[in-house]
Amino acid sequence: MTLAAERRGATLLIVDDKPQNLRLISDFLAEQGFELMLTRSGAQALEKIELAMPDLVLLDVTMPKMDGFEVCRRLKSNARTAGLPVIFMTALDDTAHKVEGFRLGAVDYITKPIQREELLARIQHHLQLYSLQKELLSKSEDLAQKNAELEAYAHTIAHSLKTPLAAARRFLEILHKFKSDGMTGEQRHLVEQASGALAMTGDAIDALLLLSTVAQQSVELNLLDMGALIEQVLSQLADLRARTSATIKLPKAWPPALGYSPWVGEVWLNLLSNALKYGGLPPSIELGGTLERSHVRFWVRDNGRTLSEQERKLVFIPFTRLQQERAAGHGLGLATVRRIVSKLGGNVGASAGIHGGNEFFFTLPAAPKGRQK
Repeated sequence: MTLAAERRGATLLIVDDKPQNLRLISDFLAEQGFELMLTRSGAQALEKIELAMPDLVLLDVTMPKMDGFEVCRRLKSNARTAGLPVIFMTALDDTAHKVEGFRLGAVDYITKPIQREELLARIQHHLQLYSLQKELLSKSEDLAQKNAELEAYAHTIAHSLKTPLAAARRFLEILHKFKSDGMTGEQRHLVEQASGALAMTGDAIDALLLLSTVAQQSVELNLLDMGALIEQVLSQLADLRARTSATIKLPKAWPPALGYSPWVGEVWLNLLSNALKYGGLPPSIELGGTLERSHVRFWVRDNGRTLSEQERKLVFIPFTRLQQERAAGHGLGLATVRRIVSKLGGNVGASAGIHGGNEFFFTLPAAPKGRQK
C-alpha cells in the first residue's frame, strides 16, 4: 500500500492548547492528505472522540486543567478507545515523562520543536500498525464466530446420533440374546465385534458432546471434595484397574482447590484411564497435588513409555492419537481435559517422569482461606 493510499480517509485528532502549534501542525498534515480534527483542551478531545472516532491522536502533554497524560489514561481505560494510537507531543525531552507516557499506553513520543518529516514518518508507521491490528481483530472475531458455529453444529450432530446408535445397540443385544444358540462361532464373533464398534462410537459421541458442551457452558467454581471425586472415579475404573493389575498410590490429603465437580471428575477419569491403558505392565500410578501460589497443581504419574517432547505437544490436540498405542481410542480425551481446565482458569501439560514414565498435570485455582473447610 502506498503512502498516499494509506493517508486517504485517515483522520487525525490534534490536541494542543497553543493556537500557533495547532496551525503549524494542521497546515502541514492537511497538505499530506489527512482529515483533521482540532481541539485545544483535553476535555474537548474526549468529547470529540466520543462523537467521531479518529484513526490516531497527536496529544500535547502540558495543557491546563487536564493534561495529556490524563487524557491518555481515560482513553486507555475505555474499551471502545483503548486501541486508539496516541502519540505524545512535548517540549519536555525528559526520560521520566517518556516512560510515563509509554506506561499509560502511548505508542510514540515526539519532541518539540517538531520536525515535519519525522512527524509524518511516525504517523504513517503507527497508522499502518493500527490498520493491521484492526484487520487482525476483525479476522479473530470472525474466526471465533465460525468456531462457535462449528461447536454448535458438532454438538447437534453428536446429539442426533445418540438415538439411532442406541437403537442399533439394542438390536444387537436382542439378536445376541435370542439367536446366539443358533449362530455359528463366526457369526457370534461378528456380533461381538459390531457391539464393540458401537460401544466405541458411543464413547466418541459422548466425548464430542462433552467437548462442545464445555465450550458453550459457563459454570460456578466451588470448593472441591477431591478425595470423594477420586473415590468416585476409581469406582468407575474398577474393572479396568482389575484387568491391568494396577497399583495406585494416593496422597494422605488434597490441597483445597476451586472447580466444577462434574468436569474435574472427567479430567481425573481421562488421565487415570490413560495411565491404566498406557502405563507399564502392570501399571504403577501415583496421584498428588501441591499448592503453588494462587493455584494447585495436580498430577498423575505413570510408569509407561516416556513420551518424546514432540509427542507431549501433540497429545492435547483433538483427534490426535500417538503411534504404538496399545488401546483403541478417539483422540478426544486429553483435548477435553485441556478445554475443561482452561475454562476453569488453569492449564495442563505433560512432562517426563523423574524416574521414567510420564507425568500429566493440571492446575486449578487454589481455594481462598475463607472458603476452605
